[in-house]
Amino acid sequence: MKLKGLDVELWLYKNRLPLTMQKRIMDNILQKLQENKNGHLEILYSLPPDYLSFVKRCLCLATLRKVPKLKDIEGLEELKGICEHFKPVIYAKDSFIIQEGEPLDMILLVTQGTVRSYTTSNGVKKDPTTPKHIKQGDFYGEELISWASKFPPSTELPISDKNVRSITRVEAFALTAEDLKNHVVLRYWWQFSKGIDLKKLTDSQMEQLRELAVIHSQRAFRSRKRAEKPAALPMKTQSMSAVPIL
Repeated sequence: MKLKGLDVELWLYKNRLPLTMQKRIMDNILQKLQENKNGHLEILYSLPPDYLSFVKRCLCLATLRKVPKLKDIEGLEELKGICEHFKPVIYAKDSFIIQEGEPLDMILLVTQGTVRSYTTSNGVKKDPTTPKHIKQGDFYGEELISWASKFPPSTELPISDKNVRSITRVEAFALTAEDLKNHVVLRYWWQFSKGIDLKKLTDSQMEQLRELAVIHSQRAFRSRKRAEKPAALPMKTQSMSAVPIL
């Protein structure tokens, strides 16, 4: 139990979480270890949903801001919303994460460990390139954003021109192509549509864009209304005459 507790402390230290959240996570994980002393426990998979959401924002927001194709996303709330769709993933040492020549089906944000991306002579690009190390705070799969943002949408996934393989044990967060297209881009459609050439669209496609614009406006209006709604007053308030005058 002491050794496992030290592992949790080391994980919290490496991820540089706020001290208050460190204590909450530590208490939660130790409780689960007490309940199952002989079981293996992966911290990312064991966190309660609200704790995991907080951890995702802490570990992913800074990396998302570095993704060039997301630089036009306006507002912290939009980036937080994108974070919610990332799922924790863990890879053992020397595991293929994405293979060259196969469909690219996720964006990967590395939070611990090291990943290597490289090409081979018989791959998509034919000429091998210098391997690149992807470490804590780095990402892979940005081209998936271009695919998901296309209008009209494409049904075929882009093909990865690199192998992505773990050098060490890796903890990361992954956003699947399906979640990116059907949840992130659809929800924040207006943010991803800025590069669309309207002159090349058919009348039917323009009508689809108008419908999406209406949906976006309605959501924005409802969000503003919720934000402007005053907090409910308590059922009983203390009478001013009952407040002692000092």
